[in-house]
Amino acid sequence: MSKIFDALRKAERSGRKQGGQGNKRFRSPKKSADMKKDIFLQGLDEDFRRSLLTLRNSVDSEMRDKGSRVIMFTSALPGEGKTTIAVFLARMMAANEMEKILLVDCAVRNPQIHRFFGISNKKGILDYLSGEVKLSDIINTIDEGMLDVVTAGVGRDGNISQSLFRSDRMEAYIGEAAENYDYVLIDTSSILNAPETSILGSRTDGIILVVQAGRTKREVIKRAVMSINKQGGKFIGSVLNRKKYYIPEFIYKRV
Repeated sequence: MSKIFDALRKAERSGRKQGGQGNKRFRSPKKSADMKKDIFLQGLDEDFRRSLLTLRNSVDSEMRDKGSRVIMFTSALPGEGKTTIAVFLARMMAANEMEKILLVDCAVRNPQIHRFFGISNKKGILDYLSGEVKLSDIINTIDEGMLDVVTAGVGRDGNISQSLFRSDRMEAYIGEAAENYDYVLIDTSSILNAPETSILGSRTDGIILVVQAGRTKREVIKRAVMSINKQGGKFIGSVLNRKKYYIPEFIYKRV
């Protein structure tokens, strides 16, 4: 998968203002798909919109022949933009009304997905894994049923979170989600700051690493990739985020 440039920009400033299980390969009538997609994309920065489309195409190409499509988003360090990318990619995938998407917040150290959608974080994946709630209690249906969101839920001690993500219940949840959704996108904590992220990555079909241009050092990125590989995770690509143009952008497009 090629690296995607300029992945955030205005989206991070506007993203937080926006705000059930399906059947595998679920399809619904496409009568309003184009209109719905246009409305969703209308408020996005043009560069971010194009980057999302490129990322979407790259993900589709990479996962085309996979039996399941569970993708984890992570970063080497906090604050590199992985949550924003995961949220907007999920919404773009759901906007065409042809695929059923599940977005899960496993960034338990600093969960943010509920803020993007303006939904409660009182019950989430951690509460389900602890056996405190049923699966139906944690599913939030967004965008007329094409996008389901599961928040992180009530915070736990780091050691408890690790054991929950390592549990058979988590493995069963991922397997069930893969059977019932076209894509499962999982947001996680930065991999070098949260040991549970590597554990979770080993249970997904692919991992995308988000890197902030000009901030994250190459040695740190290598450590993050090594951590993914050590646990048996499948690294499928990276997103180079917030790349700055030092000459006018239109010149880059001509050379």
